[in-house]
Amino acid sequence: MVLKGKISLDKALTKLASFQCRHYKQIIVASLILTVFLGYGATNLQFQGDLSKEMPQDLPVFVLEEEISSEYRGEEFLVIAVCLEEETDANDLVRDIRDPKVIESVVELHERLEAESSIEKVQSIAPYFQDRVPDDLEGVKKKLASAPGAEKFFNDDFSIMLVYASPIAGLSEEKVKAATEMIQKDVDRTTKPAGVEYKITGMAPLINELLRLMREDMVFTTVVAAIIIFVLLALLERSLTKGFLVFLPLIFAIIWTFGTMGLLGISISLSTVIIGAVIIGLGVEYGIFMVSRYYEERERHTSAESLKIAITNIGSSTFGSAATTTVAFFALTLSVMPMIQHLGQTLALGIIYCWIAAVIVNPCFIVFEERIEAKVLAKLLHKWVGSD
Repeated sequence: MVLKGKISLDKALTKLASFQCRHYKQIIVASLILTVFLGYGATNLQFQGDLSKEMPQDLPVFVLEEEISSEYRGEEFLVIAVCLEEETDANDLVRDIRDPKVIESVVELHERLEAESSIEKVQSIAPYFQDRVPDDLEGVKKKLASAPGAEKFFNDDFSIMLVYASPIAGLSEEKVKAATEMIQKDVDRTTKPAGVEYKITGMAPLINELLRLMREDMVFTTVVAAIIIFVLLALLERSLTKGFLVFLPLIFAIIWTFGTMGLLGISISLSTVIIGAVIIGLGVEYGIFMVSRYYEERERHTSAESLKIAITNIGSSTFGSAATTTVAFFALTLSVMPMIQHLGQTLALGIIYCWIAAVIVNPCFIVFEERIEAKVLAKLLHKWVGSD
């Protein structure tokens, strides 16, 4: 049964080789159209920086946590931390965050934020000082001591005071960024006493920053892996052209994988941010085997015969490797963790695309490159003979 299956696969690959040799231009055009289409799909790629979204939402413990968070935590806030700067020799710096000048600054910021249409709610100590701010620190302390709940805005040593702002915009990356920039402008316009600085933080800005880091890391690691592997391939093949032909399936596989993720709505998370470099590392062998075998057979056979031998032998042997690797990655989709499921799905897609690009698409580029090179050499030879 196994032998019969291998013979059937070999026959299919032999027919594929004949088709590729006759219609290599059409296959190249079709692959480029597919690449453009999936490249457009990659523009819809989303990044998920909220780890809670990558947890199994249907398990009782996570359902209960969500209910408790919704009941007691309420809205997500952007937090403005009013902090004392490190001590210096200056005598006019604020030493206690409850200083009247700081309170006046916070009241001013509170009013500015409340005037913003994109801010739904502002919470700070400002409402306790609506009538007036005492002239000295002791007066502020007495006022706060008589105000219920005022202590929640301060840390224990009174070096930090918090202001909470809840944006109507929600927690999407673009809206959080816009709300953060708007709050920063209000902070910059607010009168601030010497020795005090304002810092914007909170879960939403943290997620926003994490998304930025994930984007940069994904691009950086993928590009670095691609450059190093391409240089190594060029050195091993002793030819930039052959090195590029080996590397070409990886370019297709990366674009197709990211494009499919964008179309299927699979987000890039902390677990899948490394898939670019991983796919390049795992998929490069398919291109190496195919290109090396073709040029090895080309020394003894015609282009069509070499293509048939390379695709039949390398295609069938790498099919088993790709199939087992793909099954192993698809097994990760059985995990209860969505982040592990997405990692398995994306890596399995990447391996499948690497094999398709190396066995079906790349041989057409090999034939195309060889025939273009033959035409160029023929023109040069004709020119050289004619000049004699």
